[in-house]
Amino acid sequence: MFGFFKRNKKEEDSPLSDLKTVSRWMQELPSGDIYTALENVVQTLIQFNHSGQPSSKERLQVLMHLDEQARDMQHALCIQYLRNPRMSKVIESRLWTAVHAFYWEITRGYHTFLMDHVANPQGSDFGATVPLVTARAIRGFADIFKWRYVRYDRADDKLWTRLHNLYRIAETGNYLSNRFKLYPSDAKPSCCMEEYVQPLLLAPLGSGNLAPRQIEMVDHWLDNWSDLTQVHGAYDPKQHFYFVDITQGFGPRSIQSGEKTQPDYRYLGTHPMLARLSEVEKALRSGALPATLGLGEDFRLPDGYDLIDHVFREWAPRGERDRRLGARRSVSTQIEVMHELAPICHLLEREGSRVNARTGNSQLTPEQLLDIKLYGQTAGRTPPPARPASAASSSQAEPPPLENWTLYDQGDNGIGVSLPPDESDWVKVGKLICFRTDPADSWHLGVVRRITRQQNESRKIGILVMPTPPTLIQLEPIDPGFSTPNAHDHSLTTNPQNFSALLTSDSKGAPAIILEAHKYAHGRLFRAIQGATSQTLQLAASRDKGDGWLLAAYTEQTAPTA
Repeated sequence: MFGFFKRNKKEEDSPLSDLKTVSRWMQELPSGDIYTALENVVQTLIQFNHSGQPSSKERLQVLMHLDEQARDMQHALCIQYLRNPRMSKVIESRLWTAVHAFYWEITRGYHTFLMDHVANPQGSDFGATVPLVTARAIRGFADIFKWRYVRYDRADDKLWTRLHNLYRIAETGNYLSNRFKLYPSDAKPSCCMEEYVQPLLLAPLGSGNLAPRQIEMVDHWLDNWSDLTQVHGAYDPKQHFYFVDITQGFGPRSIQSGEKTQPDYRYLGTHPMLARLSEVEKALRSGALPATLGLGEDFRLPDGYDLIDHVFREWAPRGERDRRLGARRSVSTQIEVMHELAPICHLLEREGSRVNARTGNSQLTPEQLLDIKLYGQTAGRTPPPARPASAASSSQAEPPPLENWTLYDQGDNGIGVSLPPDESDWVKVGKLICFRTDPADSWHLGVVRRITRQQNESRKIGILVMPTPPTLIQLEPIDPGFSTPNAHDHSLTTNPQNFSALLTSDSKGAPAIILEAHKYAHGRLFRAIQGATSQTLQLAASRDKGDGWLLAAYTEQTAPTA
Protein backbone atom coordinates (compact mmCIF):
# COMPACT_ATOMS: atom_id res chain seq x y z
CA MET A 1 0.00 0.00 0.00
CA PHE A 2 2.00 2.99 -1.37
CA GLY A 3 5.29 1.30 -0.55
CA PHE A 4 4.70 0.79 3.16
CA PHE A 5 5.12 -2.98 3.10
CA LYS A 6 8.63 -3.46 1.75
CA ARG A 7 10.75 -5.93 3.69
CA ASN A 8 13.85 -6.25 1.53
CA LYS A 9 16.63 -5.38 4.01
CA LYS A 10 18.51 -7.60 6.39
CA GLU A 11 18.05 -7.14 10.13
CA GLU A 12 21.74 -6.29 10.62
CA ASP A 13 21.36 -3.40 8.14
CA SER A 14 18.40 -1.94 10.02
CA PRO A 15 18.76 1.55 11.52
CA LEU A 16 16.91 0.13 14.55
CA SER A 17 19.78 -2.12 15.59
CA ASP A 18 20.57 -0.01 18.69
CA LEU A 19 19.76 3.34 20.35
CA LYS A 20 22.78 5.17 18.93
CA THR A 21 22.03 4.05 15.38
CA VAL A 22 18.32 4.92 15.49
CA SER A 23 19.07 8.40 16.90
CA ARG A 24 21.52 9.14 14.09
CA TRP A 25 19.15 7.74 11.48
CA MET A 26 16.23 9.87 12.68
CA GLN A 27 18.36 13.00 12.31
CA GLU A 28 19.13 12.09 8.69
CA LEU A 29 15.47 11.76 7.61
CA PRO A 30 14.29 14.46 5.13
CA SER A 31 13.02 17.30 7.32
CA GLY A 32 11.29 19.09 4.45
CA ASP A 33 9.21 16.09 3.34
CA ILE A 34 7.20 14.73 6.25
CA TYR A 35 5.40 12.11 4.18
CA THR A 36 8.64 10.58 2.83
CA ALA A 37 10.22 10.69 6.29
CA LEU A 38 7.28 8.91 7.88
CA GLU A 39 7.19 6.40 5.02
CA ASN A 40 10.79 5.50 5.84
CA VAL A 41 9.89 5.16 9.51
CA VAL A 42 6.98 2.84 8.78
CA GLN A 43 9.01 0.68 6.38
CA THR A 44 11.69 0.30 9.04
CA LEU A 45 9.09 -0.51 11.71
CA ILE A 46 7.63 -3.25 9.52
CA GLN A 47 11.10 -4.74 9.13
CA PHE A 48 11.62 -4.49 12.90
CA ASN A 49 8.28 -6.14 13.75
CA HIS A 50 8.77 -9.02 11.30
CA SER A 51 12.46 -9.71 11.97
CA GLY A 52 11.75 -12.75 14.13
CA GLN A 53 14.23 -11.54 16.76
CA PRO A 54 13.47 -12.42 20.41
CA SER A 55 12.15 -9.70 22.67
CA SER A 56 14.74 -7.94 24.76
CA LYS A 57 15.15 -4.84 26.89
CA GLU A 58 17.42 -3.29 24.25
CA ARG A 59 14.97 -3.84 21.39
CA LEU A 60 12.12 -2.42 23.48
CA GLN A 61 14.20 0.69 24.21
CA VAL A 62 14.81 1.15 20.48
CA LEU A 63 11.09 0.89 19.72
CA MET A 64 10.16 3.34 22.47
CA HIS A 65 12.81 5.84 21.37
CA LEU A 66 11.67 5.71 17.75
CA ASP A 67 8.06 6.17 18.87
CA GLU A 68 8.98 9.28 20.86
CA GLN A 69 11.13 10.80 18.12
CA ALA A 70 8.57 10.25 15.33
CA ARG A 71 5.62 11.75 17.23
CA ASP A 72 6.15 15.31 15.95
CA MET A 73 6.17 14.34 12.28
CA GLN A 74 3.18 12.06 12.83
CA HIS A 75 1.27 14.92 14.47
CA ALA A 76 2.16 17.26 11.58
CA LEU A 77 0.86 14.74 9.04
CA CYS A 78 -2.38 14.30 11.03
CA ILE A 79 -2.94 18.08 11.02
CA GLN A 80 -2.27 18.20 7.29
CA TYR A 81 -4.89 15.50 6.71
CA LEU A 82 -7.57 17.06 8.90
CA ARG A 83 -7.17 20.62 7.61
CA ASN A 84 -7.40 19.84 3.91
CA PRO A 85 -10.89 18.39 3.37
CA ARG A 86 -10.84 19.15 -0.39
CA MET A 87 -7.71 17.16 -1.19
CA SER A 88 -7.84 14.68 -4.07
CA LYS A 89 -8.83 11.09 -3.44
CA VAL A 90 -5.29 9.86 -4.17
CA ILE A 91 -3.65 12.33 -1.78
CA GLU A 92 -6.27 11.67 0.88
CA SER A 93 -5.70 7.91 0.64
CA ARG A 94 -1.90 8.30 0.82
CA LEU A 95 -2.02 10.54 3.88
CA TRP A 96 -4.56 8.36 5.68
CA THR A 97 -2.48 5.25 4.93
CA ALA A 98 0.65 6.90 6.28
CA VAL A 99 -1.01 8.02 9.50
CA HIS A 100 -2.82 4.72 10.07
CA ALA A 101 0.20 2.58 9.21
CA PHE A 102 2.41 4.37 11.74
CA TYR A 103 -0.05 3.85 14.59
CA TRP A 104 -0.57 0.26 13.55
CA GLU A 105 3.12 -0.70 13.43
CA ILE A 106 4.02 1.07 16.68
CA THR A 107 1.10 -0.58 18.47
CA ARG A 108 1.91 -3.96 16.93
CA GLY A 109 5.45 -3.69 18.32
CA TYR A 110 4.30 -2.84 21.84
CA HIS A 111 1.66 -5.58 21.75
CA THR A 112 4.23 -8.19 20.77
CA PHE A 113 6.52 -7.29 23.68
CA LEU A 114 3.63 -7.44 26.13
CA MET A 115 2.42 -10.82 24.89
CA ASP A 116 5.95 -12.20 25.23
CA HIS A 117 6.10 -10.85 28.79
CA VAL A 118 2.74 -12.35 29.72
CA ALA A 119 3.76 -15.71 28.27
CA ASN A 120 7.09 -15.72 30.15
CA PRO A 121 7.09 -13.12 32.95
CA GLN A 122 10.06 -14.69 34.76
CA GLY A 123 12.23 -14.62 31.65
CA SER A 124 11.41 -11.04 30.74
CA ASP A 125 13.99 -8.36 31.56
CA PHE A 126 11.76 -5.34 30.93
CA GLY A 127 9.15 -5.91 33.64
CA ALA A 128 9.59 -2.43 35.18
CA THR A 129 8.45 -0.77 31.97
CA VAL A 130 5.37 -2.95 31.47
CA PRO A 131 2.84 -0.40 32.82
CA LEU A 132 4.23 2.26 30.46
CA VAL A 133 4.28 -0.12 27.49
CA THR A 134 0.70 -1.22 28.26
CA ALA A 135 -0.55 2.37 28.43
CA ARG A 136 1.20 3.27 25.17
CA ALA A 137 -0.26 0.21 23.47
CA ILE A 138 -3.78 1.11 24.66
CA ARG A 139 -3.32 4.66 23.35
CA GLY A 140 -2.07 3.23 20.07
CA PHE A 141 -5.24 1.20 19.63
CA ALA A 142 -7.30 4.26 20.55
CA ASP A 143 -5.52 6.18 17.79
CA ILE A 144 -6.22 3.38 15.31
CA PHE A 145 -9.92 3.44 16.23
CA LYS A 146 -10.02 7.23 15.83
CA TRP A 147 -8.46 7.14 12.39
CA ARG A 148 -10.84 4.40 11.30
CA TYR A 149 -13.72 6.67 12.36
CA VAL A 150 -12.13 9.62 10.54
CA ARG A 151 -12.40 7.57 7.35
CA TYR A 152 -15.98 6.46 8.24
CA ASP A 153 -14.63 2.95 8.78
CA ARG A 154 -15.38 0.51 11.58
CA ALA A 155 -13.13 -0.96 14.25
CA ASP A 156 -13.10 -4.70 13.60
CA ASP A 157 -13.48 -7.46 16.17
CA LYS A 158 -9.76 -8.26 16.39
CA LEU A 159 -8.92 -4.68 17.35
CA TRP A 160 -11.46 -4.67 20.17
CA THR A 161 -10.23 -8.07 21.38
CA ARG A 162 -6.64 -6.84 21.57
CA LEU A 163 -7.68 -3.64 23.34
CA HIS A 164 -9.65 -5.59 25.94
CA ASN A 165 -6.70 -7.95 26.42
CA LEU A 166 -4.48 -4.98 27.25
CA TYR A 167 -7.02 -3.83 29.84
CA ARG A 168 -7.02 -7.31 31.38
CA ILE A 169 -3.20 -7.29 31.56
CA ALA A 170 -3.26 -3.98 33.43
CA GLU A 171 -6.10 -5.14 35.67
CA THR A 172 -4.35 -8.41 36.52
CA GLY A 173 -1.08 -6.59 37.11
CA ASN A 174 -2.86 -4.20 39.47
CA TYR A 175 -1.51 -1.07 37.77
CA LEU A 176 -4.65 0.24 36.06
CA SER A 177 -4.52 3.53 37.98
CA ASN A 178 -0.76 4.06 38.15
CA ARG A 179 -0.16 7.57 36.81
CA PHE A 180 2.84 8.68 34.72
CA LYS A 181 3.59 10.57 31.51
CA LEU A 182 3.33 8.30 28.50
CA TYR A 183 5.53 10.60 26.40
CA PRO A 184 7.88 13.42 27.44
CA SER A 185 5.78 15.88 25.41
CA ASP A 186 2.50 15.00 27.19
CA ALA A 187 0.91 17.90 29.06
CA LYS A 188 -0.10 15.77 32.04
CA PRO A 189 0.24 12.26 33.49
CA SER A 190 -2.21 9.54 32.55
CA CYS A 191 -2.84 5.87 33.36
CA CYS A 192 -4.06 2.68 31.70
CA MET A 193 -7.61 3.26 32.98
CA GLU A 194 -7.86 6.72 31.39
CA GLU A 195 -6.33 5.49 28.12
CA TYR A 196 -8.85 2.62 28.02
CA VAL A 197 -11.83 4.88 28.78
CA GLN A 198 -11.01 7.19 25.87
CA PRO A 199 -11.69 4.73 22.99
CA LEU A 200 -14.76 3.44 24.84
CA LEU A 201 -16.27 6.94 24.98
CA LEU A 202 -15.28 7.78 21.41
CA ALA A 203 -16.88 4.60 20.01
CA PRO A 204 -20.52 5.81 20.15
CA LEU A 205 -19.44 8.87 18.17
CA GLY A 206 -17.71 6.83 15.47
CA SER A 207 -20.93 5.74 13.77
CA GLY A 208 -20.28 7.92 10.71
CA ASN A 209 -22.29 11.05 11.48
CA LEU A 210 -19.46 13.39 12.51
CA ALA A 211 -16.97 15.07 10.20
CA PRO A 212 -13.28 14.10 10.62
CA ARG A 213 -12.40 17.37 12.35
CA GLN A 214 -15.29 16.87 14.77
CA ILE A 215 -14.01 13.39 15.65
CA GLU A 216 -10.58 14.90 16.29
CA MET A 217 -12.15 17.66 18.38
CA VAL A 218 -14.06 15.26 20.64
CA ASP A 219 -10.93 13.14 20.99
CA HIS A 220 -9.15 16.27 22.21
CA TRP A 221 -11.89 16.81 24.79
CA LEU A 222 -11.32 13.28 26.03
CA ASP A 223 -7.60 14.00 26.39
CA ASN A 224 -8.63 16.48 29.08
CA TRP A 225 -11.69 14.75 30.54
CA SER A 226 -11.15 10.98 30.46
CA ASP A 227 -10.02 11.04 34.09
CA LEU A 228 -13.62 11.86 35.06
CA THR A 229 -14.87 8.37 34.23
CA GLN A 230 -13.77 4.90 35.26
CA VAL A 231 -14.60 1.33 34.32
CA HIS A 232 -16.13 -0.74 37.13
CA GLY A 233 -16.56 -4.44 37.68
CA ALA A 234 -19.83 -4.11 39.60
CA TYR A 235 -23.00 -2.82 37.96
CA ASP A 236 -24.81 0.21 39.40
CA PRO A 237 -28.06 0.90 37.50
CA LYS A 238 -28.03 4.52 38.67
CA GLN A 239 -24.74 5.42 36.99
CA HIS A 240 -23.83 2.83 34.35
CA PHE A 241 -25.24 3.21 30.82
CA TYR A 242 -22.72 1.09 28.88
CA PHE A 243 -20.96 -2.23 29.34
CA VAL A 244 -18.13 -4.10 27.61
CA ASP A 245 -17.39 -7.80 27.60
CA ILE A 246 -13.61 -7.92 27.92
CA THR A 247 -13.51 -11.45 26.47
CA GLN A 248 -15.35 -10.55 23.26
CA GLY A 249 -14.48 -8.55 20.15
CA PHE A 250 -16.89 -5.67 20.35
CA GLY A 251 -16.97 -2.20 21.82
CA PRO A 252 -19.26 -0.65 24.44
CA ARG A 253 -22.94 -1.50 24.23
CA SER A 254 -25.95 0.13 25.78
CA ILE A 255 -27.31 -1.55 28.90
CA GLN A 256 -30.86 -2.70 28.32
CA SER A 257 -33.54 -3.14 30.93
CA GLY A 258 -33.08 -6.44 32.73
CA GLU A 259 -29.48 -6.91 31.56
CA LYS A 260 -27.81 -9.68 33.56
CA THR A 261 -24.41 -9.04 35.11
CA GLN A 262 -21.53 -11.29 34.06
CA PRO A 263 -18.03 -11.81 35.53
CA ASP A 264 -16.41 -10.63 32.30
CA TYR A 265 -18.53 -7.50 32.00
CA ARG A 266 -17.10 -4.10 32.85
CA TYR A 267 -19.40 -1.11 33.27
CA LEU A 268 -18.96 2.48 32.15
CA GLY A 269 -20.71 5.43 33.74
CA THR A 270 -20.98 8.65 31.76
CA HIS A 271 -22.71 10.85 34.37
CA PRO A 272 -19.50 12.83 35.09
CA MET A 273 -18.98 13.46 31.37
CA LEU A 274 -22.56 14.64 30.91
CA ALA A 275 -22.17 16.96 33.88
CA ARG A 276 -18.96 18.39 32.39
CA LEU A 277 -20.66 18.99 29.03
CA SER A 278 -23.49 20.82 30.78
CA GLU A 279 -21.01 22.96 32.71
CA VAL A 280 -19.08 23.75 29.51
CA GLU A 281 -22.19 24.81 27.61
CA LYS A 282 -23.30 27.01 30.50
CA ALA A 283 -19.87 28.64 30.67
CA LEU A 284 -19.85 29.24 26.89
CA ARG A 285 -23.21 30.98 27.05
CA SER A 286 -21.82 33.13 29.86
CA GLY A 287 -18.98 34.29 27.62
CA ALA A 288 -16.12 31.93 28.53
CA LEU A 289 -13.51 31.27 25.84
CA PRO A 290 -13.57 27.71 24.38
CA ALA A 291 -9.82 27.23 24.82
CA THR A 292 -10.09 27.85 28.58
CA LEU A 293 -12.67 25.05 28.84
CA GLY A 294 -10.53 22.41 27.14
CA LEU A 295 -12.48 22.53 23.85
CA GLY A 296 -9.48 23.23 21.62
CA GLU A 297 -8.48 25.99 19.23
CA ASP A 298 -10.71 24.75 16.39
CA PHE A 299 -13.95 24.95 18.40
CA ARG A 300 -16.28 27.58 16.93
CA LEU A 301 -19.60 29.05 17.98
CA PRO A 302 -22.49 28.82 17.35
CA ASP A 303 -21.87 25.50 15.52
CA GLY A 304 -20.14 24.12 18.60
CA TYR A 305 -23.41 24.04 20.53
CA ASP A 306 -24.76 21.46 18.05
CA LEU A 307 -21.68 19.30 18.51
CA ILE A 308 -21.97 19.47 22.30
CA ASP A 309 -25.65 18.51 22.05
CA HIS A 310 -24.84 15.59 19.74
CA VAL A 311 -22.12 14.26 22.06
CA PHE A 312 -24.41 14.66 25.07
CA ARG A 313 -27.12 12.56 23.44
CA GLU A 314 -24.66 9.81 22.45
CA TRP A 315 -23.35 9.51 26.02
CA ALA A 316 -26.79 9.78 27.62
CA PRO A 317 -28.92 6.83 28.86
CA ARG A 318 -30.40 4.63 26.18
CA GLY A 319 -33.89 6.13 26.41
CA GLU A 320 -32.55 9.63 25.68
CA ARG A 321 -30.78 8.70 22.44
CA ASP A 322 -32.81 8.98 19.25
CA ARG A 323 -30.63 8.73 16.17
CA ARG A 324 -33.38 8.43 13.58
CA LEU A 325 -36.05 11.09 13.16
CA GLY A 326 -38.61 8.77 11.61
CA ALA A 327 -39.28 5.25 10.38
CA ARG A 328 -37.79 4.09 7.08
CA ARG A 329 -39.22 1.66 4.54
CA SER A 330 -37.15 -0.51 2.25
CA VAL A 331 -37.04 0.54 -1.41
CA SER A 332 -34.90 -0.28 -4.40
CA THR A 333 -34.60 2.43 -7.00
CA GLN A 334 -32.24 4.99 -8.50
CA ILE A 335 -32.06 8.69 -7.74
CA GLU A 336 -30.43 11.52 -9.68
CA VAL A 337 -28.05 13.59 -7.57
CA MET A 338 -26.32 16.96 -7.83
CA HIS A 339 -24.03 18.28 -5.09
CA GLU A 340 -22.61 21.64 -3.94
CA LEU A 341 -24.64 24.85 -3.75
CA ALA A 342 -23.45 26.55 -6.97
CA PRO A 343 -24.07 23.51 -9.26
CA ILE A 344 -27.47 22.97 -7.60
CA CYS A 345 -28.41 26.59 -8.37
CA HIS A 346 -27.23 26.16 -11.97
CA LEU A 347 -29.27 22.98 -12.27
CA LEU A 348 -32.46 24.64 -11.03
CA GLU A 349 -31.80 27.68 -13.23
CA ARG A 350 -31.30 25.51 -16.32
CA GLU A 351 -34.44 23.49 -15.64
CA GLY A 352 -36.48 26.62 -14.95
CA SER A 353 -35.26 28.24 -18.18
CA ARG A 354 -36.09 25.11 -20.15
CA VAL A 355 -39.65 24.98 -18.79
CA ASN A 356 -40.14 28.72 -19.41
CA ALA A 357 -38.88 28.43 -22.96
CA ARG A 358 -41.23 25.58 -23.73
CA THR A 359 -44.27 27.19 -22.17
CA GLY A 360 -43.69 30.75 -23.33
CA ASN A 361 -44.00 31.78 -19.63
CA SER A 362 -47.71 31.01 -19.82
CA GLN A 363 -49.61 29.59 -16.87
CA LEU A 364 -49.95 25.81 -17.13
CA THR A 365 -51.83 23.30 -15.09
CA PRO A 366 -49.89 20.78 -12.99
CA GLU A 367 -50.82 18.10 -15.54
CA GLN A 368 -49.30 20.15 -18.37
CA LEU A 369 -46.11 20.75 -16.40
CA LEU A 370 -45.86 16.99 -15.78
CA ASP A 371 -46.24 16.38 -19.54
CA ILE A 372 -43.39 18.79 -20.24
CA LYS A 373 -41.07 17.04 -17.79
CA LEU A 374 -41.92 13.60 -19.16
CA TYR A 375 -42.36 14.19 -22.88
CA GLY A 376 -40.92 17.59 -23.63
CA GLN A 377 -44.32 19.13 -24.52
CA THR A 378 -47.90 19.26 -23.30
CA ALA A 379 -50.42 16.75 -24.59
CA GLY A 380 -52.54 18.10 -27.49
CA ARG A 381 -50.54 21.32 -27.66
CA THR A 382 -47.70 22.44 -29.90
CA PRO A 383 -45.01 24.12 -27.85
CA PRO A 384 -43.97 27.61 -28.91
CA PRO A 385 -40.45 28.20 -30.21
CA ALA A 386 -37.87 28.29 -27.46
CA ARG A 387 -36.70 31.72 -26.51
CA PRO A 388 -32.97 32.37 -26.70
CA ALA A 389 -31.18 32.32 -23.38
CA SER A 390 -30.16 35.63 -21.91
CA ALA A 391 -26.57 36.72 -22.21
CA ALA A 392 -26.04 36.30 -18.48
CA SER A 393 -27.56 32.83 -18.39
CA SER A 394 -25.83 31.51 -21.53
CA SER A 395 -22.44 32.60 -20.20
CA GLN A 396 -22.73 30.37 -17.16
CA ALA A 397 -20.76 27.15 -17.13
CA GLU A 398 -22.78 23.98 -17.32
CA PRO A 399 -23.13 22.16 -13.99
CA PRO A 400 -21.38 18.79 -13.69
CA PRO A 401 -23.33 15.74 -14.87
CA LEU A 402 -25.92 14.21 -12.60
CA GLU A 403 -24.89 11.15 -10.61
CA ASN A 404 -27.08 8.09 -10.18
CA TRP A 405 -27.25 6.54 -6.73
CA THR A 406 -29.00 3.43 -5.45
CA LEU A 407 -31.71 4.16 -2.89
CA TYR A 408 -32.28 1.34 -0.38
CA ASP A 409 -34.57 2.94 2.21
CA GLN A 410 -36.73 6.03 2.52
CA GLY A 411 -38.74 7.87 5.16
CA ASP A 412 -40.46 11.17 5.66
CA ASN A 413 -37.31 12.81 7.01
CA GLY A 414 -34.49 10.97 5.31
CA ILE A 415 -33.20 8.43 2.84
CA GLY A 416 -30.45 5.82 2.73
CA VAL A 417 -28.29 5.21 -0.34
CA SER A 418 -25.57 2.74 -1.19
CA LEU A 419 -22.42 3.79 -3.07
CA PRO A 420 -19.75 1.59 -4.69
CA PRO A 421 -16.16 1.96 -3.43
CA ASP A 422 -14.77 4.00 -6.34
CA GLU A 423 -17.65 6.37 -7.00
CA SER A 424 -18.61 9.76 -5.53
CA ASP A 425 -15.44 10.11 -3.47
CA TRP A 426 -16.50 13.70 -2.66
CA VAL A 427 -19.18 12.47 -0.25
CA LYS A 428 -18.49 13.74 3.28
CA VAL A 429 -20.65 14.41 6.33
CA GLY A 430 -22.25 17.85 5.93
CA LYS A 431 -22.35 17.89 2.11
CA LEU A 432 -25.42 19.52 0.52
CA ILE A 433 -27.13 17.56 -2.25
CA CYS A 434 -30.18 17.90 -4.48
CA PHE A 435 -31.95 14.75 -5.66
CA ARG A 436 -35.05 13.33 -7.28
CA THR A 437 -36.27 9.80 -7.87
CA ASP A 438 -37.98 10.50 -11.19
CA PRO A 439 -37.80 13.19 -13.91
CA ALA A 440 -41.43 14.00 -13.14
CA ASP A 441 -40.66 14.67 -9.46
CA SER A 442 -39.57 17.88 -7.85
CA TRP A 443 -35.99 18.28 -6.71
CA HIS A 444 -35.40 17.87 -2.97
CA LEU A 445 -32.55 19.08 -0.81
CA GLY A 446 -30.67 16.82 1.54
CA VAL A 447 -27.63 16.87 3.80
CA VAL A 448 -25.26 13.93 4.27
CA ARG A 449 -25.49 13.03 7.96
CA ARG A 450 -24.00 9.55 8.27
CA ILE A 451 -21.45 7.47 6.35
CA THR A 452 -20.79 3.81 7.12
CA ARG A 453 -18.02 2.02 5.24
CA GLN A 454 -18.75 -1.65 4.61
CA GLN A 455 -16.21 -4.49 4.55
CA ASN A 456 -16.14 -4.45 0.74
CA GLU A 457 -15.36 -0.69 0.89
CA SER A 458 -18.84 0.26 -0.34
CA ARG A 459 -20.58 2.94 1.73
CA LYS A 460 -24.04 3.38 3.16
CA ILE A 461 -25.01 7.04 3.26
CA GLY A 462 -27.71 8.46 5.55
CA ILE A 463 -29.23 11.71 4.25
CA LEU A 464 -31.47 14.14 6.12
CA VAL A 465 -34.10 15.51 3.72
CA MET A 466 -35.35 19.07 4.02
CA PRO A 467 -39.16 19.15 4.11
CA THR A 468 -39.69 21.79 1.39
CA PRO A 469 -38.46 21.57 -2.23
CA PRO A 470 -36.02 24.40 -3.03
CA THR A 471 -36.95 27.61 -4.83
CA LEU A 472 -34.18 29.40 -6.71
CA ILE A 473 -33.94 33.13 -6.05
CA GLN A 474 -31.49 35.97 -6.58
CA LEU A 475 -30.27 38.00 -3.63
CA GLU A 476 -29.42 41.63 -4.22
CA PRO A 477 -27.58 43.26 -1.26
CA ILE A 478 -29.37 46.30 0.13
CA ASP A 479 -26.47 47.22 2.38
CA PRO A 480 -24.24 49.48 0.21
CA GLY A 481 -21.18 48.28 2.06
CA PHE A 482 -21.78 44.63 1.16
CA SER A 483 -18.96 43.17 -0.93
CA THR A 484 -17.91 39.68 -1.86
CA PRO A 485 -14.57 40.05 -3.67
CA ASN A 486 -13.68 36.39 -3.18
CA ALA A 487 -17.09 34.99 -4.01
CA HIS A 488 -17.57 32.45 -6.79
CA ASP A 489 -20.26 34.34 -8.70
CA HIS A 490 -23.06 32.24 -10.06
CA SER A 491 -25.74 34.91 -10.43
CA LEU A 492 -28.42 35.01 -13.05
CA THR A 493 -28.09 38.74 -13.61
CA THR A 494 -25.30 41.02 -14.76
CA ASN A 495 -24.95 42.67 -11.34
CA PRO A 496 -21.72 41.20 -9.90
CA GLN A 497 -23.00 41.68 -6.34
CA ASN A 498 -26.08 39.53 -6.91
CA PHE A 499 -25.91 35.84 -6.22
CA SER A 500 -28.14 32.79 -6.19
CA ALA A 501 -29.70 31.28 -3.08
CA LEU A 502 -32.38 28.72 -2.25
CA LEU A 503 -35.59 29.17 -0.30
CA THR A 504 -36.69 26.11 1.64
CA SER A 505 -37.57 25.31 5.27
CA ASP A 506 -35.77 23.90 8.27
CA SER A 507 -36.45 20.57 9.97
CA LYS A 508 -39.40 22.10 11.84
CA GLY A 509 -41.00 23.50 8.70
CA ALA A 510 -40.10 27.15 9.39
CA PRO A 511 -39.07 29.25 6.34
CA ALA A 512 -35.32 29.21 5.77
CA ILE A 513 -32.79 30.20 3.16
CA ILE A 514 -29.59 28.49 1.98
CA LEU A 515 -26.70 30.66 0.84
CA GLU A 516 -22.93 30.54 0.73
CA ALA A 517 -21.63 30.58 4.28
CA HIS A 518 -19.28 33.55 3.81
CA LYS A 519 -22.17 35.76 2.65
CA TYR A 520 -24.15 35.29 5.85
CA ALA A 521 -24.39 37.86 8.63
CA HIS A 522 -27.15 38.04 11.20
CA GLY A 523 -29.52 40.92 10.38
CA ARG A 524 -28.22 41.52 6.83
CA LEU A 525 -30.84 42.76 4.34
CA PHE A 526 -31.33 41.50 0.80
CA ARG A 527 -33.81 41.99 -1.98
CA ALA A 528 -34.96 38.52 -3.04
CA ILE A 529 -35.77 38.41 -6.76
CA GLN A 530 -37.79 35.64 -8.36
CA GLY A 531 -38.88 36.35 -11.90
CA ALA A 532 -40.79 39.64 -11.97
CA THR A 533 -41.41 39.71 -8.20
CA SER A 534 -39.20 40.75 -5.33
CA GLN A 535 -39.35 41.06 -1.58
CA THR A 536 -37.05 42.25 1.17
CA LEU A 537 -35.57 39.59 3.44
CA GLN A 538 -33.63 40.02 6.66
CA LEU A 539 -31.38 37.13 7.71
CA ALA A 540 -31.94 35.78 11.20
CA ALA A 541 -30.29 32.99 13.20
CA SER A 542 -28.16 30.31 11.56
CA ARG A 543 -29.91 26.91 11.73
CA ASP A 544 -27.45 24.57 10.05
CA LYS A 545 -24.12 24.70 8.27
CA GLY A 546 -22.02 22.48 6.05
CA ASP A 547 -19.18 22.54 3.56
CA GLY A 548 -19.62 25.93 1.84
CA TRP A 549 -23.29 26.46 2.67
CA LEU A 550 -25.40 27.79 5.52
CA LEU A 551 -29.09 27.47 6.38
CA ALA A 552 -30.55 30.54 8.09
CA ALA A 553 -33.95 31.69 9.23
CA TYR A 554 -35.24 34.93 7.75
CA THR A 555 -38.06 37.44 8.08
CA GLU A 556 -39.86 39.36 5.36
CA GLN A 557 -39.62 43.15 5.63
CA THR A 558 -42.00 45.63 4.02
CA ALA A 559 -39.13 48.02 3.32
CA PRO A 560 -35.46 48.31 4.19
CA THR A 561 -34.92 49.45 7.75
CA ALA A 562 -32.46 52.14 8.69
